[in-house]
Amino acid sequence: MPDQQPAQPVYNNKRFKVSDYNFEMFIGPRAGDQVKDYTLTDLKTGEDVKLTDFNGKWVVIETGSSTCSMYTKNIPDMKEIVDEFPDVEFVIVYVREAHPGERMGPHQNMEEKLSAAKLVAPRYGEHRRVLVDNLDGDFHRAYGAMPNVVYILRPDGTIHYRCNWAAPSLIRAALKDRGNYHTLENADTLTLRASRKKMHMIRTMWTGGFIALYDFFKGAPLTLAKHYKIDTYYNKHGRFINDPSDKPSAQELAEIINEAEDRAQREGKGQTSPQPGE
Repeated sequence: MPDQQPAQPVYNNKRFKVSDYNFEMFIGPRAGDQVKDYTLTDLKTGEDVKLTDFNGKWVVIETGSSTCSMYTKNIPDMKEIVDEFPDVEFVIVYVREAHPGERMGPHQNMEEKLSAAKLVAPRYGEHRRVLVDNLDGDFHRAYGAMPNVVYILRPDGTIHYRCNWAAPSLIRAALKDRGNYHTLENADTLTLRASRKKMHMIRTMWTGGFIALYDFFKGAPLTLAKHYKIDTYYNKHGRFINDPSDKPSAQELAEIINEAEDRAQREGKGQTSPQPGE
């Protein structure tokens, strides 16, 4: 019998599971690398847009969805940054639903995905140009696959800055210093907590429904531990585990896990840390 190829993971998840997100790896081009070109759909015009169409401009690309409050809570703060840097183009790439549920489930076709993307302006006040990834998430998979990543592109088509979570303060800092590539790729828990908006999170989860809220709170302790684990690893190594040869030893990994679990127990009781999609 011919060897069977392993099944590809489902991209448009029916429900949120922490295990579907790889906190320890940040795939995609890094600061200084050339942009990998992908074709997206302009929500307003329906026309195809390639990443290389932005050559000659400074561009900030943030990913998000109608059920991702890590994205939706950024919208007012990003409006200030848009006004501060009028020479920069800011776009949103709409990806899979971070927290699907019975009110808004996983996208079954592009029509559903486009309809979901049309909610971000009236519901959350989105002011930026919205581009939509394809149904299989080809752009999203190639550029990190986390719910709310950010990339800043230089006019020469190289990556100026990228981060696993779009933190407005870090985006502003990277835009103020355009002469140097910015290589800090992890927005740690303290940075994310600085812009946390709990009631906004609940409102965004309700876009998905009761199931989205249930799955979020059920996964909160594990997500908190994962945040602390990657913070510990990144603070020690200064990077993600993109290269298999850079993986920590079993002893180092055990120490990182123990430290993260201890920190989660000390700080996490009775608290909810920012989650994927919060």
